[in-house]
Amino acid sequence: MTRFSWPVLALSLILTLAPAPIAHAADCTSGARILAGITFERLCANVVDVLIDAQIEPGDAAALRAQVVDDAAAVQAEFGLDFPSRPVIHVVATTARYAAALHVLFGYPDVTARWVADNSVAFFEPATGGIAVDWDAIRDRRPITAIRHELTHLITLSACAPRCDLVPAWLNEGQAHFAEAAAPGAAWRALRMRYEAASLVTTGTFMPLTVLVTQQSWNAITSWQGYYKYQEAARVTELLRDDVGGERPIATLYQRLRGGENVARAYRALSGKDFAEFVSALPARLQEGADGPGIETVGGTPEGPGTSFVLYGFAPESEVTLSIDGRFYTSHQVVTVSPEGSWFGWLGDAAPSGVYRLTTATGAWCASVVVAKRGGRRAILDPDAVIGDPARDPCAPRPRFRPN
Repeated sequence: MTRFSWPVLALSLILTLAPAPIAHAADCTSGARILAGITFERLCANVVDVLIDAQIEPGDAAALRAQVVDDAAAVQAEFGLDFPSRPVIHVVATTARYAAALHVLFGYPDVTARWVADNSVAFFEPATGGIAVDWDAIRDRRPITAIRHELTHLITLSACAPRCDLVPAWLNEGQAHFAEAAAPGAAWRALRMRYEAASLVTTGTFMPLTVLVTQQSWNAITSWQGYYKYQEAARVTELLRDDVGGERPIATLYQRLRGGENVARAYRALSGKDFAEFVSALPARLQEGADGPGIETVGGTPEGPGTSFVLYGFAPESEVTLSIDGRFYTSHQVVTVSPEGSWFGWLGDAAPSGVYRLTTATGAWCASVVVAKRGGRRAILDPDAVIGDPARDPCAPRPRFRPN
């Protein structure tokens, strides 16, 4: 069956980007630590100390450690910097324990800790340099990228010092979210980033960069737009990186920021282009090749193997008929797209390997795309099932979207 994935956000409610002392262990040594009534086992993940809730299964702990090793290496390479001290990450087993850890680790009042726990899956506190992670909230997403997001925020504090006041929220948050989409195996995240950002333009819900500059204004944007601001900022950051060019565009950009140049001056110096023109061209660049309405697919899903797809550029909150037809699996449903005109789903283990035609239709308009899916259950033909024919194009008699 297809799945809808509610956005999973790694929130970072940073009021100001200012350099701060980093809480860390002097050396990475094994051993247990009890905090907020939770027993943590310390794991050495190369340059990072990971304190794992003892309730987390050993196999999960080992996989998490390996992911953190990769994440830390990628983040340091991106910025061309080493962490000044060993980052310390506390990973707790449940949301309730996550809230308790936030209260003790960061000194948040109980009400604040519970709110943060209910509205995030991982959290970086710049005042201490600590990172806390809710394992139960991230364990079912592949690859796990929330820690990469928070490590990006952590190293940003070193990259921008002593001029962190020059880093706009859209760049700070956009780079962290882009890091998730660029992680190996996260093509489905990159798919969402590109086409959901494009859908903002098509539906007139694009947010001007001027409202995404300060962390206070960023944090004030909630609900659906609170999710889509991450997609927009990440895509804008990707375009900025493309224009800056070079092997390490972010490292080069931040070198100029900490030297006292703002983003506009640094952009002009590195790209030879005017930043005002970059900003004015954003809607057209975001929508290029993805004006919609339409459907786009990619291999891989939040659960692992399979095929992910995104509907984009539809009228806000409109109903769209979604049909999936294969030799051994069919699905037909009506979905309601977001206020920003998009909807995300995937073909996971319930659908066997094979060729599928995905069709979206609303009113007189229709779009379809044929994909080859890998992975899934063994193909068994149900004699009572309605068999789909992926070779038949149901959009043929009607006006078509342009499948990309």
